[in-house]
Amino acid sequence: MEPINTTTLLNASNLEPGRCDRNCRMILMTLYGAVLLGGTAGAITMSCMMLKRNSQSVVAMIVLNIMVLHSILLVSLPFRLSYYVLVVWEFGSFTCRLVSSIIYGHMYFTFFFYVAIVILRLLMYFKKLQMQQFQKYHVVVLSIIIWMVGAVIFLPIFFLQYGTNPSYPEQRCFEFYKDLNRREFIILNYSMIIIMMTTVVTLFLIQMGVIAQLVKALWPDMWAHQEYRAQIKSCFFLLVIVVCFIPHHAFRVHFIQHYSEIENSELVLYNEIFVALTTACCLDMLCFVGGVIH
Repeated sequence: MEPINTTTLLNASNLEPGRCDRNCRMILMTLYGAVLLGGTAGAITMSCMMLKRNSQSVVAMIVLNIMVLHSILLVSLPFRLSYYVLVVWEFGSFTCRLVSSIIYGHMYFTFFFYVAIVILRLLMYFKKLQMQQFQKYHVVVLSIIIWMVGAVIFLPIFFLQYGTNPSYPEQRCFEFYKDLNRREFIILNYSMIIIMMTTVVTLFLIQMGVIAQLVKALWPDMWAHQEYRAQIKSCFFLLVIVVCFIPHHAFRVHFIQHYSEIENSELVLYNEIFVALTTACCLDMLCFVGGVIH
């Protein structure tokens, strides 16, 4: 086998339409590097804080699940960074598929756990659920259900469908957008876009209505009431979804329709940047540590 000429591959990547050029790689390395450093620092600090407090609250248990998800993603980021530095994938096709799929699995699992926190707090506000009735094992069961449902959906796609096209070169990675010419992946993408958009809009409207009611009832001392502060803090999770996940899904609609057109090949570069933005939700732990949300 002939040795891989990194310089040749680097030049080719800068010239070939749809490939991540030098500026694109710099943006991605900056984003992933910041997430890796900030996310690791936040996860370690948050773990220490939770161990000291030994909190058994509903939100604390769900946050623990989110920390596990973040940790899995953070472990995969050095592989991505090495690829953008070397412009050569050296870890095999299976690892490429795994690292590539982790970023999507992390996004959707995190989304469902965020939504679980918001819905639980809304149920408590509307007196449909009492905190005293919600025991630790309830949260464990809820977590297991989310993990199992996600696994049932995610694993068959990963092992049987995702990135299995033999035309993908061994020395490249993260180019599985080419699978979007398959009908089943188009349907899957549109389904996830509709689910996420509908869920976020619905929860946001309900949350704003609840906050408006609390402001009207508690003005001007609403900040002195724990119930008001709890609902304001729920907005944090919706804000993370809006900032980190919604841009990717909004752009995805346009990307699916036009990515294959040669004159729009730069859409591939934009798509990679929006995908990288989804990992910024790992910085939520720094917000927890900093007291933005408890």
